[in-house]
Amino acid sequence: LAQTRRPEEVIVVDGGSKDRTFEILKSYADRVGNLTVIQSRGANISRGRNLAIAEATSDLIVVTDVGCQLHPRWLEAISRPLQEGSAQVVAGLSQPDARSFLEKCLAAVNVPLVEEIEEETFMPSSRCIAFRKRVWEEVGGYPEWLDIGEDMNFNFKLKRMGYSIQLVREAVVYWRMRETLREIFRQFFGYARGDAMAGMYPQRHLIRFTTYLGLLVALSLSPRFPYLPLLLIPLALIYLSKPLRRSVRVFQEDRLGMIFSWLAMPFLMLYLDLAKMAGYVNGLLKRPRMRSLKRKMRSKI
Repeated sequence: LAQTRRPEEVIVVDGGSKDRTFEILKSYADRVGNLTVIQSRGANISRGRNLAIAEATSDLIVVTDVGCQLHPRWLEAISRPLQEGSAQVVAGLSQPDARSFLEKCLAAVNVPLVEEIEEETFMPSSRCIAFRKRVWEEVGGYPEWLDIGEDMNFNFKLKRMGYSIQLVREAVVYWRMRETLREIFRQFFGYARGDAMAGMYPQRHLIRFTTYLGLLVALSLSPRFPYLPLLLIPLALIYLSKPLRRSVRVFQEDRLGMIFSWLAMPFLMLYLDLAKMAGYVNGLLKRPRMRSLKRKMRSKI
């Protein structure tokens, strides 16, 4: 609520928390007139978003996630194009709140710099997006049959319906990186599983599998052709170029940390790729069941 522009209403959906989050929010709602708290036990992210948007009385919808830190001018910046009528869908930037060495390495590997983002191809996270309610209705809302990757699926539906997404770089949210290797593996496993179940980014995943298959072939042939692995060095440097460049920004006040990150990031990228490949295979195996669930949910609408 600490925004330069105050929201007309704030709607929070609790998916069944067990740490008194719902009770705390309800007590806060009693003191804040424009806060509505909904509890829907077992609701996934899509269900939570759809419930909140359906409850909203305004046609102008701004979406974020609990746990994000919003820049004080975030709401003002992301809602302005909608109010002015220059856009139907608007998105801002998600920037990492990276604190530990591991979190900073993950940010360098996975989060593009602001200058890397091109509006024409930008696919925003729904922690930082705004649109007219009728747009949400027209595309059928967020896909409740999909547990993760729902925001990318929503973006694809928007673009298939002919909507462009206007990027407002001044609208910024900050979110924490995963803190442990186990959490990171689960996160990227889930992302890739969602891609497979929803049929998203097949070329990207095909390239990853093909690359590692080629790497295994090259290593298996190295006893006969000892110089063959050396040919992989330029490809590895190209693969590492963006994370290495980002690390200069992420570790700008920690030169020693930046140097150590150059040693750690190749292993982290391998770790992430293994998580993605495992998740994608898992998603492909579950895809027939997801298609059946998708048909059942559509038949209820």
